[in-house]
Amino acid sequence: MTSPVTSPVTSARSETATGRASAPPSRWRRAGVLAAGAALAAAAVGLQTLGLDRQERSAHLTWTGGVGDEVSASRFSARVKAVHAAKAVQTTDLSGQVGKATTSGVFLIAEVAATADRTPQKFAPPVLLTEDGRRYTATDKVEASLTITNPFIQTGWWAESVAVFEVPVAALPGSRIVLTLKNGFIGEALLPEVEVDLGLDEAAAQRLISNAKDVYPLASKK
Repeated sequence: MTSPVTSPVTSARSETATGRASAPPSRWRRAGVLAAGAALAAAAVGLQTLGLDRQERSAHLTWTGGVGDEVSASRFSARVKAVHAAKAVQTTDLSGQVGKATTSGVFLIAEVAATADRTPQKFAPPVLLTEDGRRYTATDKVEASLTITNPFIQTGWWAESVAVFEVPVAALPGSRIVLTLKNGFIGEALLPEVEVDLGLDEAAAQRLISNAKDVYPLASKK
């Protein structure tokens, strides 16, 4: 029987011609090895993401609840405390200048609270998902510093702010708010998200619209 062929083991510290052992790798070489290892790990994550099709890469892990519920996802918990409608919103820009945003539809303002499970998190712009599957991203008429996308969601206490959507009135019945974490530099699949049913049937949506404020004062909530 033929024995397996083995390669001679070479010492990590070779002997020089004079018999003296060569110097150990420098601090800089070790740093380079560590950096290369980190790069390979990042590349492996990237390759795993590339191995998914487009639908899988955009898929999320979803936890559901209703207004007032504390909905716990794998990295954060969130609660939609209340929902309001308005014909206009009072805003402020980065310089502190107060202004007013108007719409041909309606502004839907959700009071949102969130806390992180282990490490600080950031929200991507929230989405309003309608009963027929349409998606409305939070309006860009409101400065981000006034919304739930601004603070880092920390462990141990609840951050509170708002999500503001500009939508047609017809989009309100059956709508849900979706809160998703902000993706990093390396796109991560299956991010956790919270989906909150606003409890708006036709009658509740009409009541919300009939009680809509002329101007909702976001500027005072900064």
